[in-house]
Amino acid sequence: MLLFEELAILDPGKKDLYRKCFEIFLEWMKAYPLRTNKWGPFFEDIPGWSNTQTNAISFAMFILNHRDLFPEWKSEVKGIIGWTYNELGNHEYEKYKVTVMNEQTVYRVPGNSHSSRQASVELMYAELSGDTTYTGNAVRTLNWATYTVSSDGRNRYIRDDVWLTDGYGDYVRHYLRAMAAKPDLAPFENHLLKSSSIVKSIDYKEDKIKFSTFDDHADVELKLVSKPFEIRLNGEIILLGDSIDDNSWTWSPAVKGGVVNLHYFGGNTIEIII
Repeated sequence: MLLFEELAILDPGKKDLYRKCFEIFLEWMKAYPLRTNKWGPFFEDIPGWSNTQTNAISFAMFILNHRDLFPEWKSEVKGIIGWTYNELGNHEYEKYKVTVMNEQTVYRVPGNSHSSRQASVELMYAELSGDTTYTGNAVRTLNWATYTVSSDGRNRYIRDDVWLTDGYGDYVRHYLRAMAAKPDLAPFENHLLKSSSIVKSIDYKEDKIKFSTFDDHADVELKLVSKPFEIRLNGEIILLGDSIDDNSWTWSPAVKGGVVNLHYFGGNTIEIII
């Protein structure tokens, strides 16, 4: 679905065809998995049917990023999260007050990337809905999952070999997503947390951050150690506002530093003067 969404932008001559394909998928997902919680297989080495945490919670993430397509998104996402806990929640670590996630119904083993994926989506849900039911467990889950990585970077399942994890490319981005949803989890330093467009380059300096995006429009969030003096888009100053508007930015102070949310169009090079 994300592929067809991007193709409609990159290849506008076939936009209607891509949109039709997208809508066929959307209609099917709403009619079946979203109603039945039969999320189905994901892994090529499992014969037969198995409901996977990957499919379920990835669609919850899709809903959170496409709330305009899902009028009941809050209850639907919470329903998917509830299903994962009921069906795949692993209670082996309850003495640490954390429930982590098993990989799938035919392999009920706690997975590091699956658990951190779950945590990141739960934090996204909390950020967007205001419902913090899962936030405490999400943070403890992120801590739990770090114990699956050794000092030389080998990443493995708790009771199995290194090859069993999809964590090398998958595991880390869940932490990036989690920090974007809950910036107080990010280190106290200047750091770009998320962008709706691919970031082509970024340069952090003591008095300035400069980055460019693939698109000439984007929504960007950064954690900064201090409030910016000014922000420029392609050399032109854009204004601080009380809410996000076209070519503007907001500042949300924290106990230390704060968070900048930036919305812009008509350019792709941003300079933040600190």
